[in-house]
Amino acid sequence: MSKILFTDLDGTLLNDKKTISEPLKKALFQLLKNGNKLVLSSGRPFDSIAAVKEHLELPNENVYISAYNGSYVVDCSTGEVLVEKRVSIDDILHISDVAGQMGIHCHTYTETHIVSKSETPELKFYRQTIKLPLILSSDWKSTLTKDPFKALAVDLHHHERLVAFIEALRTWADGKIMMVFSNPSYLEFLPASSGKGEALKAVCAHLSIPIKDCMAAGDAENDLSMIVAAGTGIAMANAEPELKEAADFVSYHSNNEDGLLPFIISFFGL
Repeated sequence: MSKILFTDLDGTLLNDKKTISEPLKKALFQLLKNGNKLVLSSGRPFDSIAAVKEHLELPNENVYISAYNGSYVVDCSTGEVLVEKRVSIDDILHISDVAGQMGIHCHTYTETHIVSKSETPELKFYRQTIKLPLILSSDWKSTLTKDPFKALAVDLHHHERLVAFIEALRTWADGKIMMVFSNPSYLEFLPASSGKGEALKAVCAHLSIPIKDCMAAGDAENDLSMIVAAGTGIAMANAEPELKEAADFVSYHSNNEDGLLPFIISFFGL
């Protein structure tokens, strides 16, 4: 019976240079060679995760991409879409309008591009890592031909402003929109039925893999549902306190020190 690893990228699998060590890379290849499954689970857009997969030279077979915090999951070997959950354009516009009133940068996405009303310092910082093409548009209603997977609010210096943003939208969002941090500067807006944990359950059910044979690893608030849902949840040494509290195990090492490696070796019997 195969097992499955769901791993966050930034702050977990990837080091701060956005790559991985040779021993960690070797472990990923070995677990796949042994017939196990790997899910790259991130708040990043699909194309950005696919670029990481290519950079790491991972195969398509037994590899899955869980993008936009679990709102869009694809089997890399077949292209089959396993999960697809979107936020309505009207809800995206409301989030953007409130962000504008509060002086907070907010952008969304088409299938292939970032969509922003202006090129802000926050957007320039974001695109240093997420190297997707950009559409600058003040008319999102015309630009967005399909409901997006998410919106993202960014404040690089004032986390408390993003907390205030959550409070401003809490009543409106209840039961409709999930608001969760992927790091202290990035506030994600997703469908309420979405999340990395829900994607984990859907993928395990699709593959008929028992939850007990599922390991998930992360470092931030948006990883919490995945850590809780997995049979074995791993928090990095650099993880948020609430994630460490919820995890089954906390690594002694950070993402810059191969913190995930010993757990992969142990769980998958490498």
